[in-house]
Amino acid sequence: MQRRAFIAGAGLALTAPAIVRAQSGASGEWPGNRPVRIIQPSQAGSPADVYARMFADHFGKTFGGTFVVENRVGGTGSIGTAEVARSAPDGWTLLFTSNTSHVAAPLVLKSVPYDPVKDFVGIAGLYHYPMMLIVNPSIPVNTTAEFITWAKARPGGVNMASVGIGSVGHMMAERFHMAAGFERVHIPYRGGPSAILAVAQGESDYIFDNIGNSGAFLREGRLKGLSFTGRARQRQMPNLPLLSEIGFPGFVEDVWFGVWGPAGLPRAMVEKINAESNRWLNSAPIVRRMEEGAHTSLAGTPEAFHDYWMQDLRGWTAIVRETGIKME
Repeated sequence: MQRRAFIAGAGLALTAPAIVRAQSGASGEWPGNRPVRIIQPSQAGSPADVYARMFADHFGKTFGGTFVVENRVGGTGSIGTAEVARSAPDGWTLLFTSNTSHVAAPLVLKSVPYDPVKDFVGIAGLYHYPMMLIVNPSIPVNTTAEFITWAKARPGGVNMASVGIGSVGHMMAERFHMAAGFERVHIPYRGGPSAILAVAQGESDYIFDNIGNSGAFLREGRLKGLSFTGRARQRQMPNLPLLSEIGFPGFVEDVWFGVWGPAGLPRAMVEKINAESNRWLNSAPIVRRMEEGAHTSLAGTPEAFHDYWMQDLRGWTAIVRETGIKME
């Protein structure tokens, strides 16, 4: 019942794969009669998955043809990401994913089956958001400091959930426990919905995740938020402090999403998809959903997206070098 309620809260019918056939719009040479595959390497029902399906719906109605969202889960996003890297650069295979697959995972995993920079072209930035330190409400704490004290008193360590080994949320949680000085047992899950459910049910004690994944559970009192990463307090939960405000300087990293294509995708195709992505981001349904999920638009040019991506890569490279975080 809990899982059904959570997925229903996403507000869309979630079937895999999701196929959106246009009811209007010009067919043209692209996409024509071939389906455009949008690879989304996270669980069905996650906020990213819902966005991807809304993205497919918009593009189908605008350009005609068929747009198919495929959830290729596994390897902290590397399985689906590698599939796009191997695809022909013709616009019929796109990647809708986050800085987990294009920044964090390649830095800390022993290997990934692609080069995140050489094998891709960044098409469009989509949105970004901070992460929140979230705990099971049965833990008798109300602040981050109280949680650290509680965690240090657990001789066997606390259970730390993540959406996958090498994900951005995992890296933030690793940084946090190292800086705070308590032991933890890492329990990776296959995506946001299952990881959040595990914390709500008490299988894990805490997680770094976002309002979009956890909002319903937070409102129902089945999860408790303690603090945020990022550079600004969140309008939805203004009383929760930033980690940088309470003794964790530099904890300002966000999770962000974008659209990529295989390296060699023609510039005209990049510009076409980028322009329509920006229109999608500015559409009323997406503006409302981003407001609800505490997400911020990354609309802009392909060059602006590439610069944002490279800046994040430099920042996480420095963090990994400083902390020595590596995963097998």
